[in-house]
Amino acid sequence: MEQLLGLQTWGIDLILAIQAFSSGALDTFFKTITWLGNREAYLVILTLLYWCINRSWGARLLVLTMLSSWFNEALKSLLDLPRPDPTKVRQLVSESSFGFPSNHAQTGAVIVWGYLAAKVRRPWFTALAVVVIFLVGLSRLYLGIHFPQDVFSGWILGIVILLLWLRFEDRLAAWWHSLSAQRQALVAIAGPLVLMFLTPADSASRYPNETGATLAGILIGAGLGTILEARTVQFRVDGSLGRRALRYLVGIVLVGALYFGGSALPDLHPWGLDIVVRLLRYGLVGLTAVWLAPWIFVKLRLAESDLQG
Repeated sequence: MEQLLGLQTWGIDLILAIQAFSSGALDTFFKTITWLGNREAYLVILTLLYWCINRSWGARLLVLTMLSSWFNEALKSLLDLPRPDPTKVRQLVSESSFGFPSNHAQTGAVIVWGYLAAKVRRPWFTALAVVVIFLVGLSRLYLGIHFPQDVFSGWILGIVILLLWLRFEDRLAAWWHSLSAQRQALVAIAGPLVLMFLTPADSASRYPNETGATLAGILIGAGLGTILEARTVQFRVDGSLGRRALRYLVGIVLVGALYFGGSALPDLHPWGLDIVVRLLRYGLVGLTAVWLAPWIFVKLRLAESDLQG
């Protein structure tokens, strides 16, 4: 940890060198690029993939992004390393979490775009993914909210996690499908809750960690949604471009309303209910994205169903 802290001076110098090329256009560009590592970007990309392109890729990438983000949050809380000092560099956005490693570089860049590149397997898309991965990492330096070591470590961790996932994802999927519905529900609920309570507390949040509760809620909702969807919907992602676009519009409005509407809830810290409400709120988002929205698609004839009868 002392060696990492010793890199801060070099990191500040590199950030300042990058920021020497600052301009209004570049500010806007890098703010847009860094958005790809935000939770809102996960919402847009994962739902588009799951509803309109490939259900299996969407479901698997959702689990992978949540697990990668959990691992990143655990490391951040354990290492407790700061972000660059705003009095020494120009910070264009604000972040409240610790700095090392960068989850934008790890999950928003390598995990999401690396996984898509591994599935699409087209040279042009692989090249695009590499460019996006690099630019997302660079954006964290340009915006002054990460040291270079934060970004580099995020890239490395993302690559390791992605390779492990690609190696074992088919076995994990086969294991999941071999379980009864009752055991699937038990895994979907107990697994994320265990991860939530294993997430270390930090100085900025109560225990359990709020980010851990968010990720656990999404995983629980999505896990239960997968069980319900397989038994009541079995929607298909094919169809005309217009039909898919309308399907996505309906779904993203519904899920977006639940996701952003929850921010209007009152602060429940004094009663100790904030973690419970957060868990339920994001659980509903996951359940709606994976099961309720597809059910609505079929009812509105925006998607076909593979269910017999």
